[in-house]
Order: sequence, then structure tokens, then C-alpha cells
Amino acid sequence: MVVFLTCLVIGAGALALQLFGGHDVGHDVAGHDAGHDEGPLFFLASIRFWAFALLAFGLVGSLLLYLGFAGKVSSAIIAGVAGVASGGVAASVLKRLQGHGTSSVADSGEVIGRVGRVIVPPSAEARGKVRVSVRGHDVDYVARSTDALEADEAVLVEECEDGEVRVSRAPKELRP
Repeated sequence: MVVFLTCLVIGAGALALQLFGGHDVGHDVAGHDAGHDEGPLFFLASIRFWAFALLAFGLVGSLLLYLGFAGKVSSAIIAGVAGVASGGVAASVLKRLQGHGTSSVADSGEVIGRVGRVIVPPSAEARGKVRVSVRGHDVDYVARSTDALEADEAVLVEECEDGEVRVSRAPKELRP
């Protein structure tokens, strides 16, 4: 019972420090960014993993023993499985939630050279609108072109400045 309670207190303390102590929860114990993948077992170096694993291990083990649902060995096994599962799920969920921020307009380097579709045909006299897939999301851009383009025509993004793109008719090799 002492082991379970000790783990419960350590896990709760580590979690409280992360939440209220101003600890940078985006880094693991080695100082790496939590969003950086190093391998399938790299989460073991995560402070989040250990905080949630110890908390779950201590809580489940204490409750099982205190309420008399299982013996010492069974409680340790069940609590161990619950701790590892809780730590893994918590670290994975928090890592995905933290992610890399999203932006409504992609960087110019990400859109240049991509093929998009005309929504509102641009012309030499008027701006139009094109849709380009960037980072798995469709992004609409104000577009200008010297070519006479039609709606739903494939275009190639040649340049991007201040959220506005210059496009031309996509070569046959690049058309979907």
C-alpha cells in the first residue's frame, strides 16, 4: 500500500508542477521538443508519461487494495497495466493537441509550385480566386494571372506575396 500511495503522491505532484508551476510541458526530460518523433518508445522520456503513469498506478493500486478487490500481486499487475496505458494515452493525446500551430494562409514557400483549381477566374484586368491544397487543407487565395483562365481549370502557382498568388495554366504533365 505504501508503494501505491507514494506513486500517487509523486504522480500528482509532478502533474501539479507541470500545470501550475510554469514548467514547459512541451519538452521531455532530455529537453527535446515533445512534437519531435524519435521512435516508438521515445514517449518513455516524456515527463507527461511518467506523471500520468505514476498517478494512475498509485490510484488504481491503492483503490484495489483499500477496497479489497484484489490481492497485492493482482493489484500491482492491474495497476501497472493501468499506469502504462494511462501514461501512454495521456502523452499521445497531449502531444497531438499541442501539435504545430495552424495558419489560415500558408507560407509562400509552401504554395509556390503547387497545382490548384480556379474558383473565380482571374484575368489581366481583375483578380480572381484559386484553391490550393496545402498541408492537407484546401486554402483559397486571391489570384492574378496574365492567362485567360476558366473556372475549375488547373493552375500552377508561380509566386506568392501577402496572401495573393500569381498563377498560370498548369502544364499537361501536372494536371490531375
